[in-house]
This record gives sequence, C-alpha cells and structure tokens, in this order.
Amino acid sequence: MPIWKGKAKATLYKVHSYATITGTFSAILHAMLLIVDTYMPFSWKEVLVPFAAENDPLWNGLGSLALYGTLVIILTTDLRAKLNKTLWRIIHIGSYPTFVMAMIHGIEVGSDSQSPLMYLLYVSTFGILLVLLIVRMVIGRKKAGAYLADRG
Repeated sequence: MPIWKGKAKATLYKVHSYATITGTFSAILHAMLLIVDTYMPFSWKEVLVPFAAENDPLWNGLGSLALYGTLVIILTTDLRAKLNKTLWRIIHIGSYPTFVMAMIHGIEVGSDSQSPLMYLLYVSTFGILLVLLIVRMVIGRKKAGAYLADRG
C-alpha cells in the first residue's frame, strides 16, 4: 500500500511477511498431519496431487492448489529483485485467488467449519481482504491517472 510510509510501512511489511510464512508453515504442517491421521488418513498422492483425494476431491484439490500457489508467491517474492516487476506483480496478484481457494477448501472440508467462531473468522478475513483489495485498486487508479496527467 503506497499510502503507508516510513516506520509504519516497515512494520506492516514485517507483519505481512510473518503472517505469510506462519500461514504457509501451518498449511504444510496441516498437509503432513493428514498423512498420519488415523481418523481420515490421506496418502502422499492425495495430498500432493490436486483432485486425487478419495474424499471430496474438488475441495481437497483446491487446498493443494492453494498450498502450491502460496509456495510460488513466496518463492517469487524472495526472487523479486531478479524478476521483471510486471511479472512479479502478476504472480503476486495470484495471492487473491489462492486465498479464496484456501478459504473454500476450509469451509467445505474443514472439520471445524460449522463452528460459529470459524464462520466469523472466514467472513472477517474475506471482508478484510475485499476492503484492502478495493482500497488498493482505488489507489492504483489514482496513481495511474496522476501519471497520465503528468505525461499528457
């Protein structure tokens, strides 16, 4: 968000990075625990190959795709300085559909999805994401308009 500057921006970037890495490690741990789960065990193939799960292949496949999407986003962020800025931005925008896939996966096959607290978590995180996306789009349009006006 270009509206934040200085220390505030640095702090928010650290929080963003921490949340991304923590969420990714949690997702990897989640996938690994499915292998040893005795109630509903998954094979490595079911975890690693999207839509290969015996139970709810669509919803579990979205979870696998979301994990892969997150890994690509993290990897390309680490390689940001070596990538074309436009390419990096296009890949990073993939975080929005990746988040939505993970959320749908959780809603549809999560063992705690019926909990009112989890429902509130899904609704609030989606709402926050939507508000931030709209704010970012508005800022992007204003910046593009100012850029074109300066060149015009």
